[in-house]
Amino acid sequence: MKTLATLLLSVVMLGAFSHTGRGAPEPTGVSAATTAATREAAAPPRRDVSTLKACEIVSPKEVAAIVGGTLLNEPPAGFPNCAYVVEVTGDTESYRLNFAEPQVYTAMLDAQSEAERGERLSGLWDEAYVQPRAFGSGFTVIAVRRGDIAMEVSGDRKEPAVAIARLAVSRVR
Repeated sequence: MKTLATLLLSVVMLGAFSHTGRGAPEPTGVSAATTAATREAAAPPRRDVSTLKACEIVSPKEVAAIVGGTLLNEPPAGFPNCAYVVEVTGDTESYRLNFAEPQVYTAMLDAQSEAERGERLSGLWDEAYVQPRAFGSGFTVIAVRRGDIAMEVSGDRKEPAVAIARLAVSRVR
């Protein structure tokens, strides 16, 4: 777990430092505060992902139907993430939907090669990929709307994880 946290921190720092020195030079005679205020005013307001309620965006019953099984838990609602546990022909499968600020995901994607990102999915915000989970079995879908929101769906099987991601994206505009 410590390694994963270190990796994520490194990716965020890499993303933050890789953008320094790019773009037009600052105009002379203009204070940094004025320039920052101008950029802030031009940028669209950032979404507060903590207001998203994943279990309400994609309900546990909908996930059970997508997976083709019976819901085993009623996850607590009201959070930007939701965990779904479903029984499928005597086995247990789990899926998780999480909404987040986009910076960690965009930094990670920018640092990865096309092959490392996994299979590109179309129609899911600005960019989306499905790949085998980094740890353990299963799959992870990452979808990003740069500067606005990111979403991660993980689960035991690829097709249901992608279907859950597609449903969530269709409901979060």
